[in-house]
Amino acid sequence: MKSPVRAGILFFTVFIILSVILCILFWPFITRLRFPEYRDQFGLWIEKQGFRGVLILLGIQILQILVAVIPGGPMEVLAGAAYGALGGLGICLLGSFAASTAIFLAVRKFGAPLVIRFFGRELTDKYTFLGDTRKLSLVLFLLFLIPGLPKDTLTYIVPLGNIKLSRFIIISNFARIPAILTSTILGDSMISGNWLMISIFFLIIAAMGILGLLYGEKMIGRFRQKN
Repeated sequence: MKSPVRAGILFFTVFIILSVILCILFWPFITRLRFPEYRDQFGLWIEKQGFRGVLILLGIQILQILVAVIPGGPMEVLAGAAYGALGGLGICLLGSFAASTAIFLAVRKFGAPLVIRFFGRELTDKYTFLGDTRKLSLVLFLLFLIPGLPKDTLTYIVPLGNIKLSRFIIISNFARIPAILTSTILGDSMISGNWLMISIFFLIIAAMGILGLLYGEKMIGRFRQKN
């Protein structure tokens, strides 16, 4: 088995394990949301936090991207439950903007040794095609759009190429919107007790994740072959 493939399998294994752990930890909160009184209590608690609550969620979102292996889905659902679908989307995008900018500048300052120290040479070598592809904007958009691919890991790897900060931030954050919005709508539906919407968007997220895991690696393989 080739090294990049082995590195990808290791990353996804860790990612799935952490996703399962986070789902288990969040499950009591999710099950309580079926009770109207608990939803009211949660809403009152958010109101008491005021702007501090926004800062807390923003900090969690930034930390989640900085520690790239932590799944972002549960935090996005929580943001939607706390501040609505669009409010949660705004918080998540702001956190993504701040974390992505910080990572980009750090990688440009310290170079490949910083990225290799975090992820190993095998995983970074897997994405060397990003420095050679002629259709970088389209490739980046697809990589950040498709669920299941390591977007936060890519945030560390992409700056090793020649892309400008502004271009990278615009493409990566715009491509994140569909997945984040789906999660925040799910969270908003939970707090409103709309179980039909919860079921629909849960199935959408599950289907998107499965398709991403099944076909994302194949797409990366094709990009590598072309370059």
